[in-house]
Amino acid sequence: MAFLVPAAGLSGFAVIMARRIVKRGPKDYRRAEVTEDGGRIRIDLDDYTKVPGDFGVFDPATGKYTVVGEVTLIDEDRKYVERRIDPPGSAPGRLGPIVDWTPDVFFEPAAVGGRYEEVDVPTAYGAAPAWLFEGTTDVWVVHIHGSWTDRSIMFRDVHAFSSLGFTSLVPTFRSDPEVSPPQAESSHLGQTEWRDVESAVTYAVAHGARRIILSGWSMGGTIALLTAERSAHRDRIAGIVLVGPVTSWRKTITAGAARAGVPAIGAGLVMRLLQTPPFAKMLGLEEPIDFNALDWVDVPNRVEVPTLVLHSSADQEVPWEISAAFQRANPATVTLIPLPEAHHTQEWNASPSTFTNELTSWISKTILTEQG
Repeated sequence: MAFLVPAAGLSGFAVIMARRIVKRGPKDYRRAEVTEDGGRIRIDLDDYTKVPGDFGVFDPATGKYTVVGEVTLIDEDRKYVERRIDPPGSAPGRLGPIVDWTPDVFFEPAAVGGRYEEVDVPTAYGAAPAWLFEGTTDVWVVHIHGSWTDRSIMFRDVHAFSSLGFTSLVPTFRSDPEVSPPQAESSHLGQTEWRDVESAVTYAVAHGARRIILSGWSMGGTIALLTAERSAHRDRIAGIVLVGPVTSWRKTITAGAARAGVPAIGAGLVMRLLQTPPFAKMLGLEEPIDFNALDWVDVPNRVEVPTLVLHSSADQEVPWEISAAFQRANPATVTLIPLPEAHHTQEWNASPSTFTNELTSWISKTILTEQG
């Protein structure tokens, strides 16, 4: 009986964790207000709000965003942090009392700069909305966001690529709320979503793309790697850029369980549940998850396309060690560059110039020079 209690608890954890992996969770709101001088925002103190860099605050009451930068005060006793509003004088008339903290600092396509338009990408389920940022060359970048974010989170990526003159396409895929009618109530960890990115690649080729770079963040990395392998236009895919990527869902889930203080057997239970057809169906999955298909770490030399990985060693959600193992498994094609300490997919926020310089340097040397 002593064994049955912890076993039952472990099984319960596995069910909860499986749901959290594939289901969209609630917003994690924080309390916030504008300081008396109107130049700063005071917000709840936590590991995310106190880190250096540029971030955004979204007020659900007004539907407006505010950009914040430099940390000017951390009050450990009263548990708040103050950050400078950027640019000065752009403070909202009112704020809060609760806000959403976001790494997006652009908020809308016009803020990224350059000409853009909203386009419809034909998919198996109908038209999927996408943003198309006009370029000056026949190289296109398809920017692929992660799970339970949306395409606007990739504005930072579009901005980083902008100096190269490439056309940028920022598509939606089936689990996004913008897709109408709704197509998927659960994330398939990239296993089905890649088909929608393949539709975006097809759209790019049909509109003049001769070479394509797939740029994926977090789960978007899984999608990019699957697309590079399975696309009908594999010969056009010249390179892959990955930021904080999930290159092994097995190792990512195991790391998440360990972070929660759960032994590896708990992570194993989670994956067995997601691989079981009845449980997968109960979670709203179209098909069980095939973890072998979503692993580029334990299979040597699986990556055939030149690939850049930008990743912070401080990432706890998708640990740096997974990217290091990914690079060791694919030494001929994968370049791994450590970036300043940052939370998951916030490498750009920590240092936009470092992120952009590393990205554009690798593209220039690897894609433009070798395939000029």
